[in-house]
Amino acid sequence: METVDAASRVTGTPPSDIVKTLLLIVDGRPMAVLLPGDRKLDYRKLSALMKASKIRMASPDEIAELTGLMPGGVTPLSECIRGLKVIMDSSIASKESVWVGGGTPTSLAQVSVKDLIRTLRPTLTEVSQ
Repeated sequence: METVDAASRVTGTPPSDIVKTLLLIVDGRPMAVLLPGDRKLDYRKLSALMKASKIRMASPDEIAELTGLMPGGVTPLSECIRGLKVIMDSSIASKESVWVGGGTPTSLAQVSVKDLIRTLRPTLTEVSQ
């Protein structure tokens, strides 16, 4: 879904059960951050964690180039995300399952958090506000 609110309405779940997959460029290198839909990225926390001097969101063109997907359709289930450094906000780890982007701006997939962690091997830490 293009927005967390739309995904929440469609799934009938709270925004905290919708996980956003953000693609960022950190000191010139791409990475992914998974956040609950009701939270925002805390750039200071991420910068300290990564010891980074420059962090920015990937542009729509960079997202397409890195993933082959459109903004709003990025999914952590994509093979290209598995090849990146992945940070998962630690608040997600306590959930049994969550909804993630399904690969298009209008599709979603419900996944087990344990499976998501096992597949992505993310760094689990608090990077949200």
